[in-house]
Amino acid sequence: MNHAIKTFALGASLATACLASHAEVIPLKLAPGLWEETHVTMINGQNVEEALRKGREKMMARLTPEQRKQMQEQMGQGGNGGATQTCLTPAQVAKGVDTEEIKRKMEQSSQGCKLDIISANSSGAKFKAACMGPQGTNYNGSGEYVVANSKEWRFKMVGDGKVTGPNGAPVPQAGDFHATQEVIARWKGSDCGKVAPQQES
Repeated sequence: MNHAIKTFALGASLATACLASHAEVIPLKLAPGLWEETHVTMINGQNVEEALRKGREKMMARLTPEQRKQMQEQMGQGGNGGATQTCLTPAQVAKGVDTEEIKRKMEQSSQGCKLDIISANSSGAKFKAACMGPQGTNYNGSGEYVVANSKEWRFKMVGDGKVTGPNGAPVPQAGDFHATQEVIARWKGSDCGKVAPQQES
């Protein structure tokens, strides 16, 4: 089911993009600074973030104190209970979003996925995604991204899919899946502190 999770993450990555159905630059109505995003991903009723957190706790319990400290430093700000921190710079806000470039990057990062942008502007976006993954993960979903105000945005995506092996071969984690993902992001302050802004590729 790991590939299904990766495929479904395509929609979550669209949350900060404000996509449109044709090439244009959309201004961002978001305050620059430190943001905290809370993610809840459910696949067939299982909370993915919670399962990953429990797995990390079990792994950490087996480490020596020195190894545990090193692992915590490597993990940094992300992955704590489904919450991550990101930094949005004034330059990124001023630049806005090139919708065609974002759409191209999203489709390249998730092989076999196509996006159908229904509507988009600086206040939000609606879209559909259809994926045919290289390992036989078929997925159809829809999502909505809403800018509540300059210091909060929300995202929700719902999708259904099926996992099979290459060329339809059986795999241990094969089967139908129903997935939902919700993200709530809130502005924490103008100073990003130690959180570095994401580098544009």
